[in-house]
Amino acid sequence: MKFKLFLAGILLSVLPALNSCNGSGGAKRAGGDTEVTELRCRDLDDPEGVDRAVFSWQIESEADSIVQTAWEIEIASDEKALKNGKADVWSSGKQLSDQQLNVRPQGADLKPGERYWWRVRIWDGADRPTSWSDPASFSLGPAADQWQAKWITAQWEEGSPLPYFRTVFNADQPGTKPVRAVIYLSGLGCSDLFFNGRRVDSTRILDPAQSNYELYALYSSFDVTDRLKKGDNCIGVMLGDGWYNQGKVWGPGFSYGKPILLAQMEITYKDGSKKIIGTDETWKWAPGPVLSSNLYAGEVYDANKEIAGWADAKTPCADWQSALPAGGVIPKELKPQLIEPIRMKQEIAPVALWQDPQGNWIYDFGVNVAAIPLLTVEQPAGTRIKMRMGETLAADKSIEYNTTGVAATGVVQTDEYVCTGKGKEKWTPRFTYHGFRYLELSGAATQPEKDWLKAVVVHTDVERIGTFECADPQINRLHELAVRTMLSNIHGLPTDCPHRERCGWLGDAHAVAPFESMNYGMNNFWMKYMGDVSSSSSVFLENTLHQKLHNSEFYFADKQPGIPFMISPGRRLCGVASPDWGTAVVQIPWDIYLYFGNKEALETYYGEMKQWVDHIAALTENDIVPYGLGDWCPPNGNAAIDCPIPVSSTAFHYHDADLVSQAAAVLGKTEDAAHYAALRDRIGKAFVDKFYDKTNKTFGSQTANAMALAYGMVPAGDEKAVSDATVRNMKEKYDNFMHTGIFGLGHIGQALSRYGNSQAAWDMFTKTGENSFAYMWTDADATTLWETLPVNAASKELCLRGSSLSHPMQGVYDTWFYEDIAGIRPDASGPGFKVTRFEPTMTAYLPWAKATLETPYGEVKSDWKQEGGKMDWKIEIPANASGLVALPDGKTVTVNGQPLDKNRYPTAGQGAENPLYRFPSGHYAIVIE
Repeated sequence: MKFKLFLAGILLSVLPALNSCNGSGGAKRAGGDTEVTELRCRDLDDPEGVDRAVFSWQIESEADSIVQTAWEIEIASDEKALKNGKADVWSSGKQLSDQQLNVRPQGADLKPGERYWWRVRIWDGADRPTSWSDPASFSLGPAADQWQAKWITAQWEEGSPLPYFRTVFNADQPGTKPVRAVIYLSGLGCSDLFFNGRRVDSTRILDPAQSNYELYALYSSFDVTDRLKKGDNCIGVMLGDGWYNQGKVWGPGFSYGKPILLAQMEITYKDGSKKIIGTDETWKWAPGPVLSSNLYAGEVYDANKEIAGWADAKTPCADWQSALPAGGVIPKELKPQLIEPIRMKQEIAPVALWQDPQGNWIYDFGVNVAAIPLLTVEQPAGTRIKMRMGETLAADKSIEYNTTGVAATGVVQTDEYVCTGKGKEKWTPRFTYHGFRYLELSGAATQPEKDWLKAVVVHTDVERIGTFECADPQINRLHELAVRTMLSNIHGLPTDCPHRERCGWLGDAHAVAPFESMNYGMNNFWMKYMGDVSSSSSVFLENTLHQKLHNSEFYFADKQPGIPFMISPGRRLCGVASPDWGTAVVQIPWDIYLYFGNKEALETYYGEMKQWVDHIAALTENDIVPYGLGDWCPPNGNAAIDCPIPVSSTAFHYHDADLVSQAAAVLGKTEDAAHYAALRDRIGKAFVDKFYDKTNKTFGSQTANAMALAYGMVPAGDEKAVSDATVRNMKEKYDNFMHTGIFGLGHIGQALSRYGNSQAAWDMFTKTGENSFAYMWTDADATTLWETLPVNAASKELCLRGSSLSHPMQGVYDTWFYEDIAGIRPDASGPGFKVTRFEPTMTAYLPWAKATLETPYGEVKSDWKQEGGKMDWKIEIPANASGLVALPDGKTVTVNGQPLDKNRYPTAGQGAENPLYRFPSGHYAIVIE
């Protein structure tokens, strides 16, 4: 099955409709090998309860050079009617535009709660229409004035179990029958929905995603039409504490109150009438089997306290209590959850089981993951099984818990299950998750078996869009570690680690955004996170703490609305953002635009992007930024950072000004574009004057050189010399290896391979022994990326003292694998990979490499092999897109068996070493010899 990815955003301007027709008007139809597929609304397949209709599609064709010159969309209230050509809701008519992402049906009268069907067709370059696509569907969630439900809660006492909630209603309506039933649910901190005795979505947990609850909460939509019965029906909800009532770690002030619930069911009948069932004081509650839940500390579940059939309408509940109006913090706004839910994914069986000296049983799952235990046991009634989880072992093969942050959180990740003794019992916690490789089991009445436990991986269910593989197993393993660590740290927000903090640090987020966006469909994920950042930053604070240096020196000043904190969302903020962390408010919207073609990110956050650059400009001294945390977590720790903070922070300031200038140009803000381009140039001059060693052609460190090359700050003509200086630094100071933190690591490969030093890049990534990436698994047994990469004995020892063993910020090198080994790169001239740059820079060192990327326009592919001086290169460019392909002069080049035709494939600029040629969409077999 092909990967899918589409974008949500805004309608670009289109020319007026030339004609409006359901038929083709007699025009010659486009070839039968061209069709419109993969329709999405708000970047989701057939979504329920979105905030607005925003359409995208792909074009599939076996033909080359396919472009879209016009589109037409029809919307109907019935699928069958739409297929028969009856668009009773809206028809666009033929619109002259090549836009196929983020199209809004302007003027369509769309009513919340109704299900709509839509389809699209396009015209190609010869003005030939395709057939209509298969229909797709969507519905809008309730408008703000349509919520009839009330926030409710239970009667809470200290240490009381978490509650069951339920209501029973009759779905019958005289003279008609139900045709549609949807439940909108927001249970805070997290909730589990049941309907007529069954869990509605068994793989979905920790729902909804964390938000800034003072301002808004997210709701999820569930179509339960097929589960609706005649007569009485029952809605049931289990509540967990989640982030809303997380006051056990970091202090009680981080709790917003006891868990609360809002649910609204809308039943639509054949005659058009509706029935609303919403939470209120008529709902009932009773204590449930979840005795306690905490995201850090774990969950305690007593199966003996389950109420059989509690979510079935036939089960009596006379002894249940009436729900109470909710207290605590009530969100001011409800928003649909567009981000994919957190789901239970892969099940991992243990690879080993042993008993430690204390008599506990240790399960080794072979890899470090973010997961929950799946327990399957048959034990006597009352047996209390305790499971504690950690990442590493002590010398006696018991679990060492310090890397999971016990010193900071004061808790060990622990789940407990009390057995009923009624045969085989199967259980997973649903209101917590953990970061671990090893699990300690105690309390069993009999000797545990290996098949008692599995680890169930949990993460936000983003879609895999990128694949990478090459001939070198070490590079493949580094890619695998980056992806695994990423998946361990996407749980409704981009977390720094899956245990100690679980926070959305802005510095980590902007670092990982490019590599994560090459591997997974992160458009809705990053848009949700930017909403979190923006809402967190919306407050004014007088004389509040600002980050100054190293995360250990601070100053106090007023914080204006729009200036971000170090962390978002939530109440743990850690001060106003430093220049090198707050740059996220500029970089992430640009990355959303660049990787997913979503212009809405720039339109929504342009004001904050601009404000951030102005804020940092006010902190500068002669255009140099003196503050920041620095190039975080290089080998041997932060004490070993060798790129001065003013260098990295000023480089970010330059980059931010450049991106704001580009964003302004995209948005048509010409005066701003010129202003911020001038500011960028002024910062660049100050940077070179202050930090550039013109004699030795260096900015003084690997990170400084790499950032300067990446952002275009190196004096023209000196790029190769600065890359050479980076190689000298590696050789003379660091045993021919990298010495960068997270800011340099994302650029070091490019700084070498794109400027004539591919050999040094290859040697660095494939080196073994002390001071190498390979040391991480050969000597440190790492299966994820550690907070400080264990590339040598000193770094390994440092991290094992208590740093996390799962930190995705160290995976930033992975972008280089796609871009420079496989040769797939985004190009800002065509965001969302409407233009893809194909420019591998490492073909001299590998026999083969390949990558695919399911872009918003379709699949992009680069697959090259070489042997005996001949390179066979297959590339694919989706319809309505193009590629910039780097091909060498001085060699024989054929394309699909024919000599390179420079009229058909004109030159379009210069790459790192070779000219770039513009290729239209198609499948190409290129031979270079």
